[in-house]
Amino acid sequence: MKLAIIADIHGNRPALEAVVKTVPPVDGWICAGDVVGYYPDVNSVCEILLSLRAWVVRGNHDAYVSRELLPDEKRAAVYRTDWTRNQLEPRHAHWISSLPVEMVFGFGQRRLKVRHASPWDEETYLYPNSTRLADIRLTRNEYLLLGHTHHPMRIAAGEGYVINPGSVGQPRDYNPAASYAILDVESGTVEHCRAAYEVASYQQYLRDLGWPEATISILSRTR
Repeated sequence: MKLAIIADIHGNRPALEAVVKTVPPVDGWICAGDVVGYYPDVNSVCEILLSLRAWVVRGNHDAYVSRELLPDEKRAAVYRTDWTRNQLEPRHAHWISSLPVEMVFGFGQRRLKVRHASPWDEETYLYPNSTRLADIRLTRNEYLLLGHTHHPMRIAAGEGYVINPGSVGQPRDYNPAASYAILDVESGTVEHCRAAYEVASYQQYLRDLGWPEATISILSRTR
């Protein structure tokens, strides 16, 4: 059994479409949150996830839009929180509001826990050098699937692993291609993958909409 693991789409439709086209046949889709925020294609992204019958948990940007969390007032305009809230179709707004903070799955001996940022909240960043990783003690065959950092990661925590597929819609690891992962539940192997899309064309589309240049330029950032 294979699962496609995605996170942090952030309203970027072309990036999500590229992932959907690139992913080989899988038995299910899991999204570790942040369906919306930053970019404008919020309704089409919701529709794609619904059509995939993806299992989706709530990210901090989803919670900002549904008013479950309050964004930093200085960052709300960049996040496009109010804009997104006003653009969402009612059925998509209802769906975003209904997303759970956590999901737990059992596949044979494999146990998967899905959250957005950390086991404690929706806003703590867990990078490979984060000291808080020492507080996570997973059992054998247990995987914790997270997003939020926009950086791919696979790191041991106790006897299990913390997995981050990276970001579909706004990678921050200096590779513009959309990031995702494939988890083989039987073997426990995780493959981090990329899906290229026409980033320059999307950036021009955003400029035509009057999007902030900093939000646009990060999409093509490389070292």
